[in-house]
Amino acid sequence: MIDWKDMKQLLACVALLVLIGVAGFLYRNAVEHRGEPMAPGATACTLEAKICPDGTAVGRSGPGCVFAPCAFPNIEMGEEGIAYALPAGFAADENAIGAEPTLRAAFVASSTETIVIREYPVPEGKSAEDVMIANTQYESSGNMAESMKEFKPVVVGGKTFYSVTVERFEAYVHTLYYLPRATDVLRFEALDKEVLDWSDPKLVVSELPAHAALLKMLSTLQVSKP
Repeated sequence: MIDWKDMKQLLACVALLVLIGVAGFLYRNAVEHRGEPMAPGATACTLEAKICPDGTAVGRSGPGCVFAPCAFPNIEMGEEGIAYALPAGFAADENAIGAEPTLRAAFVASSTETIVIREYPVPEGKSAEDVMIANTQYESSGNMAESMKEFKPVVVGGKTFYSVTVERFEAYVHTLYYLPRATDVLRFEALDKEVLDWSDPKLVVSELPAHAALLKMLSTLQVSKP
C-alpha cells in the first residue's frame, strides 16, 4: 500500500534537489563569465521600469536604453507633457484634429459621447486664472465667465482641476476641467448629447457617460511638465 506521506516527502526532496541544481548552475555561469567583455554593439540597460498610466510597466531597451512606449489604451502626448489611459470604447476622432489651434486631441465613443483636450498658453503678464476665465463661455447665453468663483476645484488622481459646466440645454451637457500649469493651461472637456433628463434638477452631471469616462481618464493622468 502506498504511503502518501512518504511519497510527498520524496517529491519535496526531489524538488529541492532540482532547485539547488538550477541555482548552482546559474551561480557557476555568473562566476565563469564575470568580467567578460560584452559583444560588440551590445548595451547593458538598467533594470528600472516606467509605470504606464493604466498601471502596467515597461523597461528600457535598444541601443539608447530608452523606455519602450506604453501600449494602448495608454496615450503619451510628449509635446504636451502628459500621458493617460483612454477609457474603454473611445477612439480618436481624426476629423477633429487641427480644426483650431488650441485643440490637441478628441475622442468619441459614440455619436453622443465626446472627450476633448485643449491647450492654452499663459501670456506674459497674465495668470493661469486669467486664461481660464478668458476661455470660458456659457454656450446657451454667450456670456463669458467673470471670476474664479464660477469654477469648482475638483481633486482627481491627486491633481486639482477647476471645473465648470458651460452648457446644459436641450439634451446637451458640456463640462470643462482646467489644469493650470506654469506656462499653459490644459482643458479637458466632456460632451454628453441626448441627455433626456437634462433639465432635471436632480441630474448628477458627473455620472453622465462621457463625463464619467473623462473622470476615469483624469484619474490616470501623468504630467511631466510643470
